[in-house]
Amino acid sequence: MTLLSKTSRTKKRSSDEQWLFRALGISIFALFVIITASLRVVTLSARYGIVPLEIPVVQSQVPDPRFHQFQEFSKDSLTNNTTAVVVTTEAFYFGDLGAFSTEFSASSDKYTVPHKDGVPQLRRLIQELDVWVKSRSKSANIPLTPVLVMIPSGDIPMPILIQVVAELRSSSIFKRVILSSGMS
Repeated sequence: MTLLSKTSRTKKRSSDEQWLFRALGISIFALFVIITASLRVVTLSARYGIVPLEIPVVQSQVPDPRFHQFQEFSKDSLTNNTTAVVVTTEAFYFGDLGAFSTEFSASSDKYTVPHKDGVPQLRRLIQELDVWVKSRSKSANIPLTPVLVMIPSGDIPMPILIQVVAELRSSSIFKRVILSSGMS
């Protein structure tokens, strides 16, 4: 009888399907991860997918060979007083376009909004830009223009730039964001 009970116990142990439940649990979890990732891709908003940007070009008169009476005109022009935002990995820097070109060595005409733990502070940037643009318009009699020149450094990822442009355009301050280069 002892041999028979040992054989019976061995059969019970070998037929115990504890691995089946573990494998089933792992496969259900893996299936859940795959379905969740697929649903996330499908439901992503297209808000940051396409963001219209403009690249500055030199204005020139194009002849009209068919005589359609077509004339080009500029909507806005870039001057030294146009607002510029420089995007780096450490902070946002903003000021006049002249502050980042002809008067680059002066530090009194540039303002900083540092990133907090590596995360860009877009709301704070927009608030400070709003205050700065309005106070500059009142004190220095500089007209408000809906144009902003954004100068990203070379190591900023494209999704971050797209998000910054979308937030700046959605604010009531700027309607046009012009992408520039030159920072390395």
